Amino acid sequence: MLGFLATVALLGSGAAIAYMVMPDEEDGAAVQAPAAAKSKAKSKPALTKAQRRKRYAAVRVLGKEGYEPARMADWRPKADLQVLVGRNDQGAMRAFFFSDGEFLGHDDASTSNSVRVVKGEKGAITLSYRVSTGGRERVRFSLEDGSLAHTDPVPPSTLR
Repeated sequence: MLGFLATVALLGSGAAIAYMVMPDEEDGAAVQAPAAAKSKAKSKPALTKAQRRKRYAAVRVLGKEGYEPARMADWRPKADLQVLVGRNDQGAMRAFFFSDGEFLGHDDASTSNSVRVVKGEKGAITLSYRVSTGGRERVRFSLEDGSLAHTDPVPPSTLR
């Protein structure tokens, strides 16, 4: 009986993790076949030493605030605006923005239950927040005169 309960708990944990990391249909993210994912990864050039140093410095900023990167792949070294979404021990998430290795700020003063990068451009990044009213809300952040700006308001912390 205990073995059965342990198996159910393990499968439930796996399903919960899969639910958190799977893309929503609304975000337009397509699921790639494993072969396609491998070929895409091979074509992506490795980071230079300078780019790795900047990314590592960004990860240290997250660590000082008690966060670990949710996805290192969100870091775009050649972009004017970079982001890493961090997750703390309680599972709360927060976006950390950087430009040329310098920390610019967070997406909001409060943490979120679910936030992810859905689009990255040279000077802008779009984040998607899961909200309690259902679905997701997108907010576009950009670099304006060296400062972080967003075009739409971040959903209130009570909804995310």
